[in-house]
Amino acid sequence: MLLSKLKCLTVLAALMTCTAASAYNFKGYYAPAVLVSPMRDNIPYTPVGLGVITSKAGYRVHPVTGRGDFHSGVDLGAKLNDRVYCLLDGIVTRVGWRGNLGVAVEVYHPYPNLRTITGHLNAYSVMPGMHVQRGRVIGYAGSTGRSTGVHVHYTVMNEGGEYVEPMQFIRQVPQYVMALRTFQGQLAMSHNIKKMPKIDTKLIDSDTEDLPPGKDCSDKKGEEKPPSASIEP
Repeated sequence: MLLSKLKCLTVLAALMTCTAASAYNFKGYYAPAVLVSPMRDNIPYTPVGLGVITSKAGYRVHPVTGRGDFHSGVDLGAKLNDRVYCLLDGIVTRVGWRGNLGVAVEVYHPYPNLRTITGHLNAYSVMPGMHVQRGRVIGYAGSTGRSTGVHVHYTVMNEGGEYVEPMQFIRQVPQYVMALRTFQGQLAMSHNIKKMPKIDTKLIDSDTEDLPPGKDCSDKKGEEKPPSASIEP
């Protein structure tokens, strides 16, 4: 009887270990349905609608490692397979596994000339090279990569590879939407598209996040400072 119980416990432990490993290594799946949600121009939505911030960008104590590190983006609360939206017209430049970010979608926004990276997705609904409009569903929330639970990680970077404070960008999106309706905005967008490097239209998986380290957000004295809030078109 005791031996039987021990065998059951061993099997259960093995299953739990397998499940944890599978959750971390799960590469997501492709959900090709084209879904677009109408967004009001004057509302600063997050990638998960009017989401709740669970962890800000900047230096913090990591919830998994327990050590201080640089958090390259903002974490937003979500439920499994909640829709994740594109906030501003752009071009998908990369899709795939991205180290601790898990399954991630990267979009280049020609105006105002920056990139957004959405990570920890359970599924993706776009592919590299696709043009996406504001409100387009680009994926679904999950817990892939190094994550303690379902949420969405959102990173914003400018042309120089410097981090932009995500919530500052989100608050400014309505201004960019209005600017894109002007001749000057369209001209700037066309100019930046012409300067874009050629996009690899295949899924790209990597063991690392391929993002600049947090030290890039420190000044010359080595003192920590928050991500930049300035965005140039």
